[in-house]
Amino acid sequence: MSILQHDLELQSKKKETRLAFIDLARSIAIVLMLEGHITGELLSAAYRAENGWFYQLWRQVHGYTSPLFFTISGLVFSYLLTKEQWGIAFWKNPRIKKGLKRVVELLLWGYLLQFHFRNFIICQWEGSDFNSDWFMAFHVLQSIAVALFLLMFFYALSALTRIPFYILAAMAGVMIFGLNGIQETYIRAQKALLASGSIQHMDYWPSHAPRWLQNMFFGMYSEFAFLRFSGYALIGGALGHFIRINQRHVLSFTFGFTLFALGYVLKRDVYFLLEWIDLQLMDWGIQSHANQMANKDSLIGLSMVLCLLGLLVILNRLVKIPNNLFLKMGQNTFPIYIIHVMLIYEGLLGIGLPLEQYKDFLSPVQSWAISLFIISWFFVLIAYWERIKMKWQILIKR
Repeated sequence: MSILQHDLELQSKKKETRLAFIDLARSIAIVLMLEGHITGELLSAAYRAENGWFYQLWRQVHGYTSPLFFTISGLVFSYLLTKEQWGIAFWKNPRIKKGLKRVVELLLWGYLLQFHFRNFIICQWEGSDFNSDWFMAFHVLQSIAVALFLLMFFYALSALTRIPFYILAAMAGVMIFGLNGIQETYIRAQKALLASGSIQHMDYWPSHAPRWLQNMFFGMYSEFAFLRFSGYALIGGALGHFIRINQRHVLSFTFGFTLFALGYVLKRDVYFLLEWIDLQLMDWGIQSHANQMANKDSLIGLSMVLCLLGLLVILNRLVKIPNNLFLKMGQNTFPIYIIHVMLIYEGLLGIGLPLEQYKDFLSPVQSWAISLFIISWFFVLIAYWERIKMKWQILIKR
């Protein structure tokens, strides 16, 4: 037995530090997402128009849900991807095969959840045209799929170049944010021209490309264009690898306070940082407009995620976080996401909870009460999820 193999066996026998703060962050993200989507469907337009401070706070908090969701997705994926990196070829890493399978699953489910089977049947029955515009939208699951694929690409590049994976992932994340600034500047310019009447319709990009490809960048349905959100996942991936190689020192006050301090400084100085970057890029002739200022909201979202992770690391250091039902919510984000889209937005089957038709009759307190009631049933679902999966596997084998 070689020394390397002996070291690998010893390493595999060591009990890994339980990083409960990661699952806690995922649980917070999924619960915030559920509450935001359910309450968002129920909340009356009159209350939104009032623009009260509580509504503004609620809206701002839920604006950080997507950055948290993407950052944690990249962090967890890279943390698992780099578990068996010593002496293992790229294609022999079991996480590569699992990762590629997950990418395909996310892409397929992204399109399936945008298909309304009931509307399709109705159109076929009545002989009318089925509108497939929304089916071509770029879904949040597809955006995550692209981000995970990019992480695997840079993992392979790290193996070829011997450059640490977390450095490549961080550099790629910064580059994605830079490209997003250029794209956001273009989108804002198009919206301003449309509002002023200078143009009749927006010029989507890439021009003359199929709708599904345009929606990946800037199309009719590009809310989750990958340039907007892949940067979070890549930064999260860099953090996941950094945590992996510094596992013994992660659950320390120093690491927690460092994450929090980085987030705080980024939040405080984001305007001056982006302004300086814009000036440098314009001086070098790389860009002609202040594109990076369009990333202000994105980087504020990243700063809040870093602050939250720092606080959770400190909490994980102070107390032992039990592996309870709340943490299991974070460990099952994929099925929860699929089920909630089917129930709330009538994804795939075209049948769901009729929430939107009641929003004109419900007060904010009633909306949040219903939201908490529905979320409680997701906790019940997860409590029995392992049994459901086991019975499903037995049924399939028959």
